[in-house]
Amino acid sequence: MELRMLGEVAVREGTLPIYSAEVPTRQVLALLMAAADRAVPAYALADELWPQGLPDGAQDALEHHIGRLRAVIGAASQAAGSERPAEQVLASVPGGYRLDTGGGSSDLRTFERLTGAGYRAMEAGDLHLAGRRLREALALWTGAPLSGVPHGPQLQAHAARLTLSWQRAVDRWIDAELRLGRWRELCFDLAQVLTRYCPDTPPYARLKADLEHRGQDRDVIRDYLRGRRETCTAPVRPLPGLVPDRREPDRRSHCAGLEAGTLPRVPLGDLQSA
Repeated sequence: MELRMLGEVAVREGTLPIYSAEVPTRQVLALLMAAADRAVPAYALADELWPQGLPDGAQDALEHHIGRLRAVIGAASQAAGSERPAEQVLASVPGGYRLDTGGGSSDLRTFERLTGAGYRAMEAGDLHLAGRRLREALALWTGAPLSGVPHGPQLQAHAARLTLSWQRAVDRWIDAELRLGRWRELCFDLAQVLTRYCPDTPPYARLKADLEHRGQDRDVIRDYLRGRRETCTAPVRPLPGLVPDRREPDRRSHCAGLEAGTLPRVPLGDLQSA
């Protein structure tokens, strides 16, 4: 099974897409994908579909969507020659459901593996390897995370967490490239990365606009660093959702890395004299 979440949601069994025309069914699938190989409580699925409160027959409606997903999974699996039954792929577990990928690929897992390798390389002082791994990780993004389906509170929370992961990777990549003195190359590569995906929030939206209009201008990076620190002084608001993932730092801990010296290791004066 192949999962894609760093952009438009897509799932395939072999070469065949797993897709439902029913929008709520696609929301259920997206939420199961975001927590692939882990149990998703039924209450979290219900909160995604009916955030204003459970309607009459909510349990039957949820079971309908699970049944629809198993039907399309079963058809795709059979066509792909897989021997796994749909009830094993989309398994019922105590209190909820789990999407069992059978060891398949996931762009999110690849992103986490590459960023982890990049962060470890930075800690070891190998800035060249760190820059390569983080650039590879960011190349996996093709758009806003978990796009293509409506977002209830659960998918909003996952998308927000993934956006924070993207921001952290961008910031650490910029750090590595600047410490290598590669600000010209960084401007060019950043423009490509931000063309595929850029949160509509400062300072990233401003960075994208500056790169489009000013090109390989060292002041673009200087202005970005200043704006990034100003953004990190803004109040932190909790993310919505009922299925938190504690592996990712929240915005306060993310910005703490900047305060501790992640980006400031390249002084603005160095850019001005480059």
